[in-house]
Amino acid sequence: MKLAVASSVFANYPLEHVLPIVAGAGYDGVDLWGGRPHVYRTDLGLRRLRALRAQAKELRLEIVSVMPAFYRYPFSLSTNDDKVREDSLDYMRQSIDNAVELGAKTVLMVPGRSLHGQSREDAWARLSESLSAVAESAERAGVRVGVEAVNSYVSDLVVTAQDALRLVRPLGRDNLGVVLDSGHIHLSEQSGVEEVRALGGLLYQVHLNDNDGRRHQGLIPGDGSFDYGPLLRALRESGYDGYLSVELSWDYSVDPEPHVARAARTVKGWMERQER
Repeated sequence: MKLAVASSVFANYPLEHVLPIVAGAGYDGVDLWGGRPHVYRTDLGLRRLRALRAQAKELRLEIVSVMPAFYRYPFSLSTNDDKVREDSLDYMRQSIDNAVELGAKTVLMVPGRSLHGQSREDAWARLSESLSAVAESAERAGVRVGVEAVNSYVSDLVVTAQDALRLVRPLGRDNLGVVLDSGHIHLSEQSGVEEVRALGGLLYQVHLNDNDGRRHQGLIPGDGSFDYGPLLRALRESGYDGYLSVELSWDYSVDPEPHVARAARTVKGWMERQER
């Protein structure tokens, strides 16, 4: 397994400054956030995207994924407002284009909620249709799409790995998989063990952040009450060789560098103990 960090915690840093900090903290990779001032739509342009790819390569840092900014943002793939959903699909397509230029193999998708007055069945059908369209665009570009299983505060549609599988499998596309997040797992009162086993090769990535088991906090792993031992053992036993990606809260964004470094030291220590 390798270690990455989501760039969203560096919300006040241009990406050219983020990459050396991440590499210097000992990470193997970085997940690039799709909001401003990072990889939002066409903000960066081809020249800057390609320069970032070259910079990451020079730093021996893999750009793991592009993470479109869906949660609490003006985008939804499940809405019954066709104008908003089409704009959201365009955003995903632009994120896929950005991933290609950056050399990222995966684009993430966070499921939304049904609107007040919209049935969950209708929201699910629209989400499924949207995901199929996104996967088709991604397949043409040679990119995978990872659906993140979240928690009931974020979505009423995909809150477990089983929900994600129920969404992904009927579409029958080889470039669709699932992303797990320890913070969401904890809030859903799971350990992650059965979810890892159920996903097998469809597990694309694992996000690491912690909380108190009551609300989403995005804490440094180990600072909350989630027990990481069973999850890490299950990942090792399953043969998972992808990325563990630290994803920290906005609360750290005023001074992210020491927190990102401490998270790397903590998780790398756990990884080393697992390998013994």
